Amino acid sequence: MTSDSSVHDSTVGILAASTRIVKGLPRRIALALVLSLTVVPMSVPTVRAGGGPMNVLVLYNAADPDAAGVARYYADARSIPDAQLCGVAGVDPLALSITFEDYAAIVQPRFRECLGAVPQADEIDYLVTVRGLPYRVDIAGGYTASLEAMLQVDGGVDSDGLEIAGQAQRTTSGYYQASVKNPAFVDGRAEDGDFTVSNPYSGSYQSAPAVVRDSKQPRSFRASDDWLDRTLDLTGHLTVVTRLDGFDYDDARDLVDRGSSADGTFPDAELLCMAGADDARGARDPECEFTARMLAAAGLNGYWLSPHDAALSGHTVATYFTGAASLTTGIAGQTYVPGAITDNLTSYGAVPENFVCSADGLTCPAAESQTSIARYIRAGATGAHGTVNEPLNNVFPLASAHLFYTFGYNLGESQLFALRYLYWQNLFLGDPLTTPYAERPLVSLSSAGAPAGEPVEVTASHPNGIAEIRVYVDGVWVGGDLSDTASVVIPGFAGEVHDVVAVAIAMDAPVTRIGWPEPNQQPRPEVQGWTRVEFDVLPPPDTGDPFRDSAGGEPEPGCGCSNGTGAGTSPLALWAIATLASAALTRRHRRDPAERA
Repeated sequence: MTSDSSVHDSTVGILAASTRIVKGLPRRIALALVLSLTVVPMSVPTVRAGGGPMNVLVLYNAADPDAAGVARYYADARSIPDAQLCGVAGVDPLALSITFEDYAAIVQPRFRECLGAVPQADEIDYLVTVRGLPYRVDIAGGYTASLEAMLQVDGGVDSDGLEIAGQAQRTTSGYYQASVKNPAFVDGRAEDGDFTVSNPYSGSYQSAPAVVRDSKQPRSFRASDDWLDRTLDLTGHLTVVTRLDGFDYDDARDLVDRGSSADGTFPDAELLCMAGADDARGARDPECEFTARMLAAAGLNGYWLSPHDAALSGHTVATYFTGAASLTTGIAGQTYVPGAITDNLTSYGAVPENFVCSADGLTCPAAESQTSIARYIRAGATGAHGTVNEPLNNVFPLASAHLFYTFGYNLGESQLFALRYLYWQNLFLGDPLTTPYAERPLVSLSSAGAPAGEPVEVTASHPNGIAEIRVYVDGVWVGGDLSDTASVVIPGFAGEVHDVVAVAIAMDAPVTRIGWPEPNQQPRPEVQGWTRVEFDVLPPPDTGDPFRDSAGGEPEPGCGCSNGTGAGTSPLALWAIATLASAALTRRHRRDPAERA
């Protein structure tokens, strides 16, 4: 499916005309008008998926220069526009926890403000937080949740119309217990003969058998999808949330490097599940063994290791799931390929103190509860999961995360689809866009500069074909096509430089997984690729137009314009200018206060 050529031609004509009309207006206002006139004739494509630079908002502590540096480092690595970086002021960078009252007064409104100021707020599917923000939110009655879990469901409501975030979840036998079900979770049950390992706690870990029997896998994650069930409404309010962290800011930057370098590497390292150290921490063992067996049958390096070995070493891993209170040797002894994701099913792996080193930086962590998940990051992993308070043993990511990951879904999606509950103690470390088991489309622009009003060609390629191209200028969508080629005008005025991000979405393709109950599989990761350029708007060529001066600027005096404005502006255009000027000024006042200064 391609755009109609007449639409493209009229768009180019409108842009050229509007550029002349608004010459002399303040550039921010004029560009808003040009963008509006350019986009109006074009229908917005419906395809948008897979996770890319236009889908991520980055939240960091504005009072911490190191945090701001990591946020910028990540944005540069993933081509994320400046408008999608959100600094939070008023939070102590050394605070490990925050009260709900302070969260509601400081973090939540700033997050909502930043989200509302993004040009395409409905395209934000992923939130990345940065070290320097608190790990845990303390809620009345002794209930806690991770900061990331709070933000993940922000704005979502329960069946009584009350916001989910800020309420305590139910208690059982004196313990708080997760009860907010994840509508994106891929649920299922094992059938007779699936599990060869038994465990009295395994009832919550049975997603993988459903995945291998279902020929069509989930569509890539979109926050804008209908996430409504009978107990809660998260439509437009559910995001994938991960954190860039470790024992220090260097660890956080290492996560960025590993995540971006992992894309498309298709590692043949072990997809390792090791038995838990005891029954409670081995709740996932039956599903882990099943998952490793299914991966091996399909020709991947699935590996089930039993019994538990706390001193395990010498393995090169792409995933490493197990469960143990003490696992320091078993973490440090492995080699982690870029993209490696990990999880240790135990209670206190991500409690706030587990991220703090001694004052001299030599002992990390200075005081440890069970085994810190930051050890995985220091050892070379790209992703890790833990909980910031007692979670009980039914809330960890299921082994089905391995299956989604190897289907080409990104790190964030793979973990979300395998997580039974939301708004709980869970904390995921890593870059959510990390995609080692998929090839990203290659995207290029025909030129990094063109005269105002002249189109540039965007081309993309992928072995499966291209479903769509989307082009953004300074964070604003300006056009594209539902094909592997798009002709797009980059709006602006001669001498300006604009930030252009061109995104391509690959078509999905079936895969065969020999040895599965359903070998013919249709994963739908809708993988994105992109390129980012600083685009120069050049002076228009001398066309010999008698109504233009020698520099291609304003019409000559006496051009015959009849509206009395002296600029050839029609009443309709004047109305549009006034409307867009007001909108542009409004947007300006919603931007980051630091930017306005």
